[in-house]
Amino acid sequence: MKLWDTLRLKSRDPEARCKAVETLATHGRSRVFELLVKSLADEDAHVRCAAVKSLEELRDEQSVEALMHAAQDTSGEVREAAAIALGQMGDTQATGPLAFLLNDSNDSVRACAGTALKNLGWSPTTAEEKAAFELALGNARAAALAGQAAVKALVTDLKHDTGFKRRAAAEALEDVPDPRALQPLLIAVEDEDPTVRVSAIHALSRQPENEVTPMLLKLLGDKDVRVRLASAQVLSRHDNAGLAEDFLKVLTDENFEVRATAVQFLGRIPDERIADPLLPLLADSDSDVRQATAKALGSIGSRKAIEPLVMALIDEERAVRQAAEGALGQIDIHWTESDAAQKARWKLEATLEDRPAWVRSAVSQILDKLRKGVVWPI
Repeated sequence: MKLWDTLRLKSRDPEARCKAVETLATHGRSRVFELLVKSLADEDAHVRCAAVKSLEELRDEQSVEALMHAAQDTSGEVREAAAIALGQMGDTQATGPLAFLLNDSNDSVRACAGTALKNLGWSPTTAEEKAAFELALGNARAAALAGQAAVKALVTDLKHDTGFKRRAAAEALEDVPDPRALQPLLIAVEDEDPTVRVSAIHALSRQPENEVTPMLLKLLGDKDVRVRLASAQVLSRHDNAGLAEDFLKVLTDENFEVRATAVQFLGRIPDERIADPLLPLLADSDSDVRQATAKALGSIGSRKAIEPLVMALIDEERAVRQAAEGALGQIDIHWTESDAAQKARWKLEATLEDRPAWVRSAVSQILDKLRKGVVWPI
């Protein structure tokens, strides 16, 4: 080894020490191992990383022990380098320290440890190890198969640097309901990535309703439509009539799926007062919303919906017409004889000439029913 390299190892300049360490492995093993081990204690993390990589190049049995020590370094960068090196060395005695790194606070270290263990043919012996191992390899769903043993590892990944990983962890937690995940998920629903927020919202559906409802109500006003929809969907699964006011506000959402979800929820509340705000949605721009509204009005059973529902019998969408007729039958089996239906009849006749041919045909059929007072299939 050249005197110049030895001198550079003592330099006050970390960059100079790095370069000296990087060239040590090319000078043979005489005194090199000792100097590299000494460099593992350097105050600069970059120098210690360089020492780790040079120890890997030496391919010496003693290097494995030194690298296992480096795997406990205070620097995540050094631990990551040590995990990679140990995986390449092929010595199974390193599996213990590498398995410990599966629970490291640094996500890159966990990933490198998982890859290294896979390269060494390691197999986990406990459910916790299985979960941490699968998660380190990027298999969140597989990790969830470990059940509650996976919660700790999945919660850790909710803080991952990558949005994809955070989302995968949230999705997996939906399959593993556990009180330990509640608070981390409540934090995750405010993640900067809307897809993470959506996955966290669905995961919260398995948590106690009283704990998550306030946050989900807040998210009904989120700027991202996917988040609003997920919140509405999860909240709508609960039979909580106290949420009616919140869902009534959602009826004006710009997204048709959000509006339809709100309508479906409100249709489960047997309160005639709900019918009034729903009636305008029979003329919604989206046919799914119109169909959901007709069904909801039928479930509520308010007679004030008869006239609007009769008008909906000439909707351009067959599914809406069928829903409207079904709703009328729920409200009153003799709806064709009602004053409201007859009032609608006069409205239909007054507008008949202004309608396209196919609409006139549909209107004529409805008028025929009303005149005869008989309900026929549409």
